[in-house]
Amino acid sequence: MAQFTYKHAPNKSAKKDKPIVLFIIFSRTVRRAIRTNIYVSERQWDKENERVVNHPGAALINVELAKQKKALQELEVAAIHAGQKFTPEYLDAVLHPERAATDKSGSEACFSDYMYKAVARQTSLKYSTAKDQLKTATRFARYFPKLLFKDFNYNTLIEFERRCQQDGQARSTIAKHHKNIKKYIALAAKEGVYAYPAGRHPYENFKVKRIQGTRDFLSQKELEALESAIIPAQLEKYRKMFLFICYTGLRISDFERLGPEMLQEDVLVLKPIKTELSSGKEVHLPLKVLFGGKPYRLWASENFDFPTHAIGFRNRFNQQLKLVAMHAGIRKTLTAHVGRHTFLTHIAMKTGNVFTVMSLGGLSKVDTAMVYIHLAEQDNKHLLDGVKW
Repeated sequence: MAQFTYKHAPNKSAKKDKPIVLFIIFSRTVRRAIRTNIYVSERQWDKENERVVNHPGAALINVELAKQKKALQELEVAAIHAGQKFTPEYLDAVLHPERAATDKSGSEACFSDYMYKAVARQTSLKYSTAKDQLKTATRFARYFPKLLFKDFNYNTLIEFERRCQQDGQARSTIAKHHKNIKKYIALAAKEGVYAYPAGRHPYENFKVKRIQGTRDFLSQKELEALESAIIPAQLEKYRKMFLFICYTGLRISDFERLGPEMLQEDVLVLKPIKTELSSGKEVHLPLKVLFGGKPYRLWASENFDFPTHAIGFRNRFNQQLKLVAMHAGIRKTLTAHVGRHTFLTHIAMKTGNVFTVMSLGGLSKVDTAMVYIHLAEQDNKHLLDGVKW
C-alpha cells in the first residue's frame, strides 16, 4: 500500500504563502506530488500533525485536505478491487486522461475500468458521493469483470439486478446503483469513449424498480408536546437543538458547523455543504420571522453556541433524541433528518409555495420540494377526517 503525506512546499520563492503538497510514496524511490491549491504561511502549518493552524479558515481547510487524501486513498482501493496495481502510471492515467488513450479505445473499452477512472477525476464530487459511486463500480466489476461497453446490454442489467438481490441489497440501494451506472454510460458517450447505437442502449427497455421512501415529520401537536414536556435536565440541550432544526430545516452536516459568524443581524446565512460544490447557492433564514422567532430565541438561550463540535456528536445526538421522544410521549423515532422533514413540511403547509420550500430548504429540484407539498396536502386531509359537515 502507498503512503500519503502532506508537506509544506520548500521555501524557494519570495511569496509569503506556500502551497501544501500531497506526496504519494509508492516505494523508497518512487513518489508523486499532488498540488492541493491551498496556500498558507510557514507559521500556519503544523508539520508534525500535517494540519493548518492559526488560520481563520483552518477548520474548513483541514476538512478539504482530509477529503483530498481520502479521495486518492479510495482510488488505490478501487485499483486493487479492479485487479490493477496502484502505480504512478495508473495514477497519471486517472488524473490526466487527456494524456492517455486507454479510455478512447471505442468498443474495446471496459465499463468498470472507465467508471473507476471517471469517478476519480471528477474533483467536484463530494467525498461521500464519490465513495458511493466507487461502491457501484466495485460491485459491477465483481459481477462482470472486464465487461466491454459493446457487450453491455439489457441482459447485463437483468443479471446485475438478480445478483444484487441475491446478495441482500435493499431495493433503494439497487436503484442507486442503476442511477450511478446510467450516469457513467451517458458520460462515456459525451467523452467519446463509447456511444450505443439507436435502440441498443441498455436502459432503453429496462425499468428501474423503486420503492416510495417515507419522510416522517412531527405534527403541530407533536411539536407542542415536545416543547412543553418535562424532561431531565441533561436532555434539555438536545431538545433545544432538535427544535432548532425543526424550525430552520438545517441538515445535520450544516448544523454541526453552525456558528455566530453566520448570523447577519437576525438572518442566518450559509452555504449548505451538500450543494456547496454543485450549485453554491446560499440559504437565508430569517430567524426572528420563522415560527414567530422561536429558532432565534432557542439559539440565543445557548449564547449562540450549540455544543456540536465534540467528536461523535452526531451519533450521540440521535441516541439522546430517543430519550427525549420517550419523555415527551412521542412514538416516532426522532433524528436530525426528521427535524428537517418537519421544517419543510410545515413551511409547505403554511405557504403552499413550492419555491419558498426550495429557497428556505436549500433545495435545487422542484420535484424534491413537491414531495413536501404533497405531504402537507395529505396532512390537511387527515385533519378533515374527523370533521362533521
